[in-house]
Amino acid sequence: MTVKTLLALTVTATLGFVSLAQAADATRTAALFTGAVSQGTWDSGGYNGFKAMADAQGFKSSYLEHTTYEAAPAALRQLAADGVKLIIVHSSGYSAAIKEVAPSFPKTQFVLYSYEGSTANLPNYTAWSVDWDEYGFILGAMAAAASKSGHIAVVAGEPIPSAERTLQFIKKGAAYVNPKVQVDSAYVGSFEDVARAKEITTGLIARGADFVIPSADTADAGIQQAADEEGVLTMGEYGDQSKLYPNAVMTSTVMNFGKSYADMGKAYAAGKLGNHIVTENLASKGWSLTTPFAHVDAGVQAKVMQVMADLAAGKIKIEE
Repeated sequence: MTVKTLLALTVTATLGFVSLAQAADATRTAALFTGAVSQGTWDSGGYNGFKAMADAQGFKSSYLEHTTYEAAPAALRQLAADGVKLIIVHSSGYSAAIKEVAPSFPKTQFVLYSYEGSTANLPNYTAWSVDWDEYGFILGAMAAAASKSGHIAVVAGEPIPSAERTLQFIKKGAAYVNPKVQVDSAYVGSFEDVARAKEITTGLIARGADFVIPSADTADAGIQQAADEEGVLTMGEYGDQSKLYPNAVMTSTVMNFGKSYADMGKAYAAGKLGNHIVTENLASKGWSLTTPFAHVDAGVQAKVMQVMADLAAGKIKIEE
């Protein structure tokens, strides 16, 4: 064996050891989801954003599905105790669990995506908070503009903070477009019970609602199935669902999960996480609506786009 060959083998072996060491030293990150990451648009979209961020940053990633809010504190403690340095939760319902657990693990950064009103002054807690007030207002305006009967409905999953705020501002947005609009609402009691969501929606349609807004994550499938079968309008939630329910979906909201999660990863790498809230809205390109609208005349889309433009220009005040 020549000296040159021996040196080449030594370099190769050394590089191999370096690669193994780098893999072992990779920052560990984990995410919690309320449902399955292979179903619906909320958890699946969040997971795709999370995985892309972890890969881009070279993090070692893992995730937990079907994590209830009651089980979250124990799950967070276990992950942090095991050495996970960045834990991301994909629901506002996990807020209380983070505030309970984070003080005990100051070397772990906790991040929430959805809605947060306060990080409780915790140096290791950051939230990417969707402006559900704006989101809900636009959905309400959209449904009221499209409704021919002046009667719309909202079907949500569980009464968590983001859901409650969204419902509140859906009613405001609907009244902005039609002061006489009737808004019915109901909670499924679950984010995954498709059959129950369909049953509730069928009942609301029977009462006269001709536009149903889904707000129940994976259980949205039942809402949209009922709308599709009963011949009333609905919308895709968090991702374009027009091909799944072509007879009912007028437009879809599209959450920019990729942008939000990428920003989380960059902020962690730069040491800029902790005790602040990042607002995701139309202005930040946190979400958008698909166009053109289906099943309605062009005037409906024009009216909704005008509401969005007026919101951006500060011409509409939606504060409580």
